[in-house]
Amino acid sequence: MTPKEKAKEIYNTMLNVNSHDIIIGTLWEVEYEMSESSAKQCALICVDEIINTYPTPWSSLDIDPQKEYWQEVKQEIEKL
Repeated sequence: MTPKEKAKEIYNTMLNVNSHDIIIGTLWEVEYEMSESSAKQCALICVDEIINTYPTPWSSLDIDPQKEYWQEVKQEIEKL
């Protein structure tokens, strides 16, 4: 999957998150839908957590292709 496709997948997953608040003892129920800006922020937080699991390279020659992939995914999310 390309970084652009992965970025869109993560963003759409976050966008489709719904939250329910149910107060026990009442009939009150509220459904919250994720806004586009909140979905983008959540997607960026998610990708940052993944990036931060990779160790910092000792030198510029120590490049991790997986870390680079996730950094590209982050850049694609920022473009959304």
